[in-house]
Amino acid sequence: MLTASVLLGLNSCREEANLFEQSAAERIQNYEQTLRKNLAGQANGWEMRYFPTTSSAGYALLLKFNANGEVTVAAKNPASSNNLYAEETSLWGVSSNQGCVLSFHSYNNLLTIFADPGSDGIGYGGDYEFVVLKNEADYIKLIGKKHGAYITMEPVPAAMTWKSYFAAVDEYNDNLFTDNNGIDMTYYDGKNSTSITYNDGCFTYKNAKGEDVVEGFIMTPTGLHLYEGFLLADSVNKVNDFVLREDKSALVSTDGSAFITSNYNAADFFAFKFTKYSRWIYVAEGSDAATVAAIEALNAAAEAKGATIHTIAYERTTSVNSRGIKSYAYALHISYRAEGKLFSGRINLTYSKTDTTISLQYKDYESALRPLFARIAANPDDAAQQLADIFSGTFTPESYTGSQLNMTQLLMKKADGTAIRIQADKIIM
Repeated sequence: MLTASVLLGLNSCREEANLFEQSAAERIQNYEQTLRKNLAGQANGWEMRYFPTTSSAGYALLLKFNANGEVTVAAKNPASSNNLYAEETSLWGVSSNQGCVLSFHSYNNLLTIFADPGSDGIGYGGDYEFVVLKNEADYIKLIGKKHGAYITMEPVPAAMTWKSYFAAVDEYNDNLFTDNNGIDMTYYDGKNSTSITYNDGCFTYKNAKGEDVVEGFIMTPTGLHLYEGFLLADSVNKVNDFVLREDKSALVSTDGSAFITSNYNAADFFAFKFTKYSRWIYVAEGSDAATVAAIEALNAAAEAKGATIHTIAYERTTSVNSRGIKSYAYALHISYRAEGKLFSGRINLTYSKTDTTISLQYKDYESALRPLFARIAANPDDAAQQLADIFSGTFTPESYTGSQLNMTQLLMKKADGTAIRIQADKIIM
């Protein structure tokens, strides 16, 4: 015979069970169906902000899910598409395994590569299966099933083509990070500041405990998105999203509370790149018309005698004496092609710097350049002087793109209005 207390317990269970009109299995099935419809329902696809790990660079991927189980992925990054725009179609699905799981269960070079263990057994350390944490019409949040990095997805704007999406990302990168590895910046949260160093899609900084922390980010058409955000001493909150200020002088958080600024002006940056074993290569496009015409005239004279100027670049060389003291020499390095071979030599320069200017003055030239100069003018010294006159003098550098955060391209301006465009290029010393 059942006691009153047992009967009461059974009734309570029945009442609790009735709180849900559907069983747990039915609720899971409905959630999966809603997710499938949401994923396949975006006509222009989804922007996936993919982080392989919690402390790695992130990658923007575009995905178009079809109800037939196919997904088209687009990418333009150095990791999975060799920095070229690419699309690839593979298979996707949704299942119930430790929660509702979105899986990419056939290999896709643009996405699955991040979960490939590679020859070292680790690879990028990412996932191809993701537990769904949030499923809304315009926002999906995932977490890597194996490695635990958070990933978010939002619809690609209807009016934006996929290629224009990545073109906008490239423009942002050119203003901020292209060729800018090793650059030091400053992060200010409204109360505290710290130095942050950029390398390959990540910032390194010291947290409130003085520990080195790697903070990855993704560049999108709307700005920079940090994985977690910087946390400094006494920081109240962390911010994730930054946009480039209209005058290109700083990155500003979308809530206006934090800033990322450059540690260099243009003259400082010109000098800084030399310490990173870089040279500055002359670029005709963007240089003033008179400068381009003068260089073309010298090259035309050389071509008439079977030689062609290949590159012109500012370089700094380092030497160490017997006492271990370093000294530096500055030069205009010229490479040229003649008789099917490549030759090079230097026009030696003196160098000095003020807070805002760079002074490079002609000294002499190496004998290796004499055959080139003899093709340009009857007196080789005259040809050397003509070329040196273009690239020597006192210059006021400024960012070619106008961005103060990325000055790997500069305009070297003289008082007479001439301007030489130069671009930083890594070299092996």
